Amino acid sequence: MQNRISFLMVGSALIAFTVHCAQIEKEDTNSGNGNSNSVATSAAKPGVYLADQVVEAPGNTGTGFGNTNLVINGVRGSGLTAGGLDVYSLENTGATTHIVLAWNGKKVKNVAGADFAVYENAFNSTPGPGRFMEPMFAEVSNDNVNYCGFAPDFTNTPETTYSNDPGHWLRFAGKAPVVYNVTNSANNFTAAELFTDADADGEGDVGGGDLFDLDNLSDSNAFATGCTTPLRDELRSNGFRYLRLVSAARRINPDTGAAFVTDAISSGPDIDGAVARSVE
Repeated sequence: MQNRISFLMVGSALIAFTVHCAQIEKEDTNSGNGNSNSVATSAAKPGVYLADQVVEAPGNTGTGFGNTNLVINGVRGSGLTAGGLDVYSLENTGATTHIVLAWNGKKVKNVAGADFAVYENAFNSTPGPGRFMEPMFAEVSNDNVNYCGFAPDFTNTPETTYSNDPGHWLRFAGKAPVVYNVTNSANNFTAAELFTDADADGEGDVGGGDLFDLDNLSDSNAFATGCTTPLRDELRSNGFRYLRLVSAARRINPDTGAAFVTDAISSGPDIDGAVARSVE
């Protein structure tokens, strides 16, 4: 993708500005096909386990928002009302609709509470209500072949109409704004802060992002991901090695028989990173 467009709602006017990838300096540590064993470094606090390996990224170009290093170089959110720009972009259709991340050979373990967080650059509309979101499936695996997810469900009525209410996108990633930023001392949070979710709404209370608990992993194979009950139980008990993020619009909503709907101005999710609570 040559350009990326971010949108902010100001009053009733829609202000669009185009960010040219060539104007943003970025480091690329990955090969052109998105596969890499390199480990990114960042200023994350001790005990904050950033996904640091890109296993698959068919859309990797090595430049601009197609540079996979931007998803493993540390989360750099822009707050509640702006989308971050240090992101790797997926598309809503075609071959560049997913990315697979890992923790340099380690397993993400199942501990008390949420086990990992996904950071996409969603943001609150100003004035509200609603959010700009580009929802994703979050799925986990130990072999990068068979995956189990969290049985996401779009509940708007009708489901053929998009909703900017995050409450209608149950168990999807890509819903919560991101406050966490490793380059800002005030927002470079600890693991305990990042995984605080007092109201149990699946969003980080302090750093934002979408939280997932392996205890809630589903054995549904509705999207032909290879999930079975034994695999679900294995992943719950022993953890996972691979995290796959897939544009929701890439898949068919079983309730409608058509692709999951998107915001009219969405071109695909923009991923800032992922963090695990415990790895070994």
